[in-house]
Amino acid sequence: MISQEQAVDESTKEVEFLSRKILDLNKKLIKSEKAKSGFLSLVASELNNPMTALLGLVPRLKPLVDSPQYPIFDLVYEQVLQLNFLIENVVAAAEIESGESTLSHAQTHISQIVDEIINEFRYKLGEKALLFEIESEKSEPIVTDPQKIDLIVKNLIANACMYADTDSVIRIILEQSNKEYSIRVENMGKGADIRYEAELFNRFLDAPHGHHGLGLGLSIVRNYTELLGGNMRYKASDGKVLFSVILPLNHELPDSCAIGSDEFIFESFDDAIEL
Repeated sequence: MISQEQAVDESTKEVEFLSRKILDLNKKLIKSEKAKSGFLSLVASELNNPMTALLGLVPRLKPLVDSPQYPIFDLVYEQVLQLNFLIENVVAAAEIESGESTLSHAQTHISQIVDEIINEFRYKLGEKALLFEIESEKSEPIVTDPQKIDLIVKNLIANACMYADTDSVIRIILEQSNKEYSIRVENMGKGADIRYEAELFNRFLDAPHGHHGLGLGLSIVRNYTELLGGNMRYKASDGKVLFSVILPLNHELPDSCAIGSDEFIFESFDDAIEL
């Protein structure tokens, strides 16, 4: 018969063994995430410069609208814009992962940014016979980072286009109050099959319904929104999916126009303590 002292000793050894296993798994996870981060940084560095050159050169090749070459040009330009959007996300994810994201404040007309993005995303509408509907009140420019806002809106609209029902409307609502500026993107369709809202913002999350992608968009939206001092909300009900980005309202430029970010898409286990 095992004595109480022996039972306690066996339990202690088992706890120590499991603790070591957990720590080993944490170390492997850290190594895996660092490898992913290194890959993202490499891709971002190698592809960003040639992509910038393509964006400048391709529009110069635009033929006349009635030219037989115009449909070919239109298709090429569409693919260049799509590739540029993917690279922007990879660059953003790499910066977030490394903690190098910074803010550059400027007077920003968010409605103008939305108009430019919608014009750029026109090619996505024909794939599923979608329509854009914009609700925007006249408002003063706010002080924020226009590049961060641009990528936030791009990813929200791209996500809505991907999961919207065929032959439906995507609504973009811009509202400004005394303290907040809200960007809401609503599409008709089924919400994500998740148990917890936080799962939506995981990088490399498997997309439902057979859709493929890098799984970076919503994680970037969340991180950029938090970097801007705002918050993000998600709601799915009655066949509609709504993402809202709520930003603090600023009208004056801060003394410092750039701040660093220590936000990471993945949490680190560097502080794990071995028992």
